[in-house]
Amino acid sequence: MSLQLIDAVQSALKADTEFMNMMKLTPSSPSAEVVKRFTKGMEPEITVTKDTVPHICQYVMPGRYAANPLVFEGKFCIDFYGKTAYEAKLLFERSFKLLHDRRLTTQGFASYLCVLTYDADFATGIQGAKGYKAIFDVDYLRMN
Repeated sequence: MSLQLIDAVQSALKADTEFMNMMKLTPSSPSAEVVKRFTKGMEPEITVTKDTVPHICQYVMPGRYAANPLVFEGKFCIDFYGKTAYEAKLLFERSFKLLHDRRLTTQGFASYLCVLTYDADFATGIQGAKGYKAIFDVDYLRMN
């Protein structure tokens, strides 16, 4: 289910022309270009440098089952990397508009409302790259 959740997050972001422009891509960019900017996981597929940003990492964080054992109370995180703190914050702001208080859907997956629970900048340790983190809560039905 966690991979389906991250697929739904990435689908929502990739479908938005403005967000894709901010990532220096288009919604129809080839997969080889998209993987240079979007990572499904905590560890980027590429070496993040000032020359490879903007970049985002999307990953699942620990969640739990609700009182109803069919509902999973999940969390996911997006780390935004930009050349400046402002660029990273702009990427966050656009994703907030796309994800907060909305349902995530993709083929075979649907969630309840997605809600922002935390956002803040973070130190990247990479010269010329700044970071911003967002954590969202999202409940969804467990599929067997």
